[in-house]
Amino acid sequence: MFIPKSDYTRILEVLPILCVDCVIIHDAKCLLLKRLHEPAKGQFWFPGGRVFKGELIKDAALRKAREEVSLECAFEGTLSIEETLFTQQGDMPFDLHTVNVCCRLSVQNLDTFTLDPSHDGCAWVDANQAGLLGLHPAVLAPLVKCLEISHDQ
Repeated sequence: MFIPKSDYTRILEVLPILCVDCVIIHDAKCLLLKRLHEPAKGQFWFPGGRVFKGELIKDAALRKAREEVSLECAFEGTLSIEETLFTQQGDMPFDLHTVNVCCRLSVQNLDTFTLDPSHDGCAWVDANQAGLLGLHPAVLAPLVKCLEISHDQ
């Protein structure tokens, strides 16, 4: 169910938005995407986005992995809950507040991997590279946690 754009804009302006971040792991590396749009334009972030009413967190994470990078993943659980407070900048009409459930996903086959139009680059990073990218704390914390878990397995 979609709501009119004007209503959705008002919701974004006054309420925190529930999102999933897809921490996708393959060969002990995690996928990050370079964002083309605000918030966090030009930064590396996880695939992800808003959770729909009635949609389970697991289902939202698997849907966003399919939509943003065309990957069929396995849901392995949640890593953390992160909050982001984005100050108005660029083409953002107002500040934005998100609550992000970081979900650990694994993928076996990358044959279908493609970026959607809202990203212009990607990186598969390991634990040693994670600290070198100048990542937002809401990305770095679950990334390090996930890569530590992968390394211990």
